[in-house]
Amino acid sequence: MKPYAKKLPRKVEFARDAIVAYVSDHSLTAGDRMPSYAALRQLLGVGSLTIAQAVENLCELGILEVQDKIGIFVKDPRCGLLTGRTIGVAIRNLAGSAYAATLAGYIQKLLNARNCRCLAFFQTSDPVHVPNPGLQDFPGLEQAVTEHRCDGIISCCPFDERAQKVLKEADIPCCFIGDRDQNTMDHAVVIDVDAFLAQAVRTLSGAGCGKLVQLCVSPEQAEKRSCGIRPLIGAGYSGGVEIARKLLQTPAAGRPDGIVSDDDTVVSGLLAELIKEQLPEVHYLPCIATIIHRELDECYPSGSMLLFEQSIEDFALLAVDLLLRLTQDRKTAGKQIIYRFNPIAGAAPKQKPERKSGTRRDHKDLSTK
Repeated sequence: MKPYAKKLPRKVEFARDAIVAYVSDHSLTAGDRMPSYAALRQLLGVGSLTIAQAVENLCELGILEVQDKIGIFVKDPRCGLLTGRTIGVAIRNLAGSAYAATLAGYIQKLLNARNCRCLAFFQTSDPVHVPNPGLQDFPGLEQAVTEHRCDGIISCCPFDERAQKVLKEADIPCCFIGDRDQNTMDHAVVIDVDAFLAQAVRTLSGAGCGKLVQLCVSPEQAEKRSCGIRPLIGAGYSGGVEIARKLLQTPAAGRPDGIVSDDDTVVSGLLAELIKEQLPEVHYLPCIATIIHRELDECYPSGSMLLFEQSIEDFALLAVDLLLRLTQDRKTAGKQIIYRFNPIAGAAPKQKPERKSGTRRDHKDLSTK
């Protein structure tokens, strides 16, 4: 049987993973000296036999080597098949959201690159109606927390008060990643959606748009993110389709000439339906300000767009870095990191669509206009 296939006692697994994490945290290289057996025992709070078994297992795997009467040394800092920490990733419902799926994927990829094992937990409740879920909304997560199977958690949802209390009592650090106006947690990496909406409204107004509306996924979001303009409610791609149909049923004089939205999925449904219902002559395409994501290679079938770019990978990296700092120093004060982005294309609200056929145009072309 190969060494890594051996079934180790739980305490030995803990000590082994903690030693691997120590190698990673201190950027040790081949030949670097490790702390002594006594120092490791004091550092990890386990017995001498547990430390001895953990070091022996790591030596069998070629990660450490013990030189008699000299000490313990790093042999392979890449740590082979092992991971130093186990991080839980609480992922919101992915249905219909390429962004949510891509964000979750990058979080796990970046954690793996930092020598971490990932445990994914998926939200079973509706995120629109349960914006602040509990641990019970992610099957298996509460058990993993109470049994200390996670060294930390990155959550794409802001947990409710009970969940945060359980995490603090278990001394498991947690980092939220998402929208600033949703955050209720001490440590978070967020997008300032309100700042984006305000900037988008100012820019569209300055470009000549006089009838602005805001797309929101729910009445609750409309109330929370009110930027002084009329909200239109619709969630997901189908929600955008329904909004487009209502706009086309509205007399031309009452239609908005500018739309603000932080949800690219709703915008995609809106534009697709507007063009489909008007072909072969597309007479109505409002100027739309929204967010695009670099990794999704998004494009919109309209020349009247004000686009704000976000890198999903960079966003995820901020959360991974913050969470791993928390696992190394539990006394880190509450911290909220704001991810900011700038417009990458100018608005042209009065410009008539160049392609009445409604064919697609890549957003990169817009930046040169």
